[in-house]
Amino acid sequence: MRLRNLFSLCLLFFVMSTSAQDKCGTDKLLHDFFQNNPNANQIFQQARNEIADYLNSNAARANQNVIITIPVVFHVIHSGQTLGSGLNISDAQIQSQIAILNECFRLQNADTSAIPSWFQGRQADIQVEFCLAISDTAGNPTTGVTRHNISNTSNFDTNIKPSTQWDPSQYLNIWTTNLGTTLLGYATPFGLFPWNQDGVVLDYRHVGNPFASSHDLGRTCVHEVGHWLGLFHTFQDSCVGMTPQTCNLQGDFVCDTPPEKEATFGQPNLLQNTCHETPVDERDMWMNYMDYADDDQLHLFTHDQSDVMRAVLSTSRLSIQSSLGCVNQLNVFSFSGQVKDAATTTGVANAKVLFDGQQDFETVADANGNFTIPNLLDGYYDVYAGKWGYMTNQFVVHTAYSSGSSNINIPLENHHYYDDFIFDFNWTKSGTSSGGFWTRGIPVGTFYQSEAANPEIDAQDDFGLNCFMTGNGGGSGTTDDIDNGSVTLISPAFDLSGFTDPYLRYERWFFDGSQSSNIPDDNITFKINNGGSTVTIENTNASSAPTNKWTAQTFRISDYISLTNNMRLIIEASDATASNPNIVEAALDRFEIKEGIFSAINDVENERLRVLVYPNPSTGMVNVKYAAAAEGKVKLKVINVIGEEILTREVSNTSQGNFSFDLTGQAQGIYFITLQTQHSEKTLKFSLLH
Repeated sequence: MRLRNLFSLCLLFFVMSTSAQDKCGTDKLLHDFFQNNPNANQIFQQARNEIADYLNSNAARANQNVIITIPVVFHVIHSGQTLGSGLNISDAQIQSQIAILNECFRLQNADTSAIPSWFQGRQADIQVEFCLAISDTAGNPTTGVTRHNISNTSNFDTNIKPSTQWDPSQYLNIWTTNLGTTLLGYATPFGLFPWNQDGVVLDYRHVGNPFASSHDLGRTCVHEVGHWLGLFHTFQDSCVGMTPQTCNLQGDFVCDTPPEKEATFGQPNLLQNTCHETPVDERDMWMNYMDYADDDQLHLFTHDQSDVMRAVLSTSRLSIQSSLGCVNQLNVFSFSGQVKDAATTTGVANAKVLFDGQQDFETVADANGNFTIPNLLDGYYDVYAGKWGYMTNQFVVHTAYSSGSSNINIPLENHHYYDDFIFDFNWTKSGTSSGGFWTRGIPVGTFYQSEAANPEIDAQDDFGLNCFMTGNGGGSGTTDDIDNGSVTLISPAFDLSGFTDPYLRYERWFFDGSQSSNIPDDNITFKINNGGSTVTIENTNASSAPTNKWTAQTFRISDYISLTNNMRLIIEASDATASNPNIVEAALDRFEIKEGIFSAINDVENERLRVLVYPNPSTGMVNVKYAAAAEGKVKLKVINVIGEEILTREVSNTSQGNFSFDLTGQAQGIYFITLQTQHSEKTLKFSLLH
């Protein structure tokens, strides 16, 4: 789309945006980012494209009236001063800053009346609120303020921030310190800097409104949080983006903030006009929070700025919307149950149990399959149980649990190996590479020459969002890929001595991207060892593997090797030669061994009801194909991640059929489809991307 293709026109301007008069250090961060990172243009463009794609979707409109609450933690960095003195600012000063953030972001500031008539109507209620965190990362009560006696604050971003920061996916971290005589604060825009540096830094003298000064009203923090949520200065790159066709592609990427030649300081002239746009030439909007005028001259964010900030909160900073930092987590209770073998009904020793909700709780059953979670929090959960050698069971989806809930019994199917890495079953990892080591987690997509290198999402139609991948550092395709060596992943041992005709299935990802015009010569191999010998069942290279695509593979194990009680799957991915480097990434998901061949329409085996959802991910239209025993009616239900029912359908069951429905108007994210017959039910997850 046009919005994506033209972002690169503006990237060089950031290296020229710094000034000796800067009150805000964010442009200096961007300057250094572009000067020191060889992939800066690509990373920056990907970040802007993410906003553009969201704003071009129906999801942006659907989400515009939802109030978002952001938990905040202040880290006060001092050098031994008493509480409330100097660097060791008071709680009251911090609380006043929270009040000012809420006032400005909710358009409750009394001085909106000072917005000139020609800009009246552009001021926006961002519908974003802030709270001092009342629960810390472990769910314990907190004041939302931490205090650290650190006299040496050199290398603040690389030394002080990582050692004091709370989880940036759940909290807005704000540090206060001494920034000198001219710098008031700075912030890390999303997607460009390491997560352990993410947040806002403020000079301690400009936090809140401690002196009741008309020129210092706590709006430095408002300005810096604007940067943290994706905004740039209204004077960014001077007089650029001067037409309706370029205003969202240059400067501050916002069309309802007229460009300015340079920053405006102090008490400006109301009629100031330093750039001349066409076809309508507007005066400077120096009263915008993203300019440098005195605080008592700053009055508004605009509607387009609101769209950008909410897009950031719905994409790269989406996780903060599910933070429990502003929730009292003291309402906890003890909850118990048992995991049983589905065939014998005896307890399954050492089975893993996961309650997956806004906060996750995982435990391990005892020798009799009994488990207790002593501190479960009231809420809705997906509940899973699993063990190596059993089929993982998604016991319930989005079900409420409270202190009055009854104990549960979770059955597991034996004689079935399954791992989609929602649980950690202790696969063995090793390697000779200098990077790109196998890691289990939620994949963070990387790109190389517009091609996906590391996957952005795990294989579909399994449980959870985890997979194993080679490195997961994010950024460009050259970040944390396999370099000059190999990385090996080995499964736990599996006993097939009691199987008659077992089949193996897994989904793999392999990317081998040409770097510096080199010919890709790398590979990934899959081998099976039976305790005595090892055979290769698949050897894949760039010419034989679909690039950047999850691919399902199935093998009849006895066609390759004798069955024993001590077998393992071995995966080795290699960057073949140091003299011919390329971008190499691999991933594994949905490992499974069962008796007999796998069904073509199948997610997690259910012989009475088999379902296929496609395309997955979808951009709007979703198709469901099912096969079931003839049992009356088939009912379909779609819910989102917070349990809201999006639609239901019901048809007479003729043993197989199709549903199609359009979710174009829904927000992008994870959804669940449940199909029910009289005796069977199947729930699958799918992703909606616009």
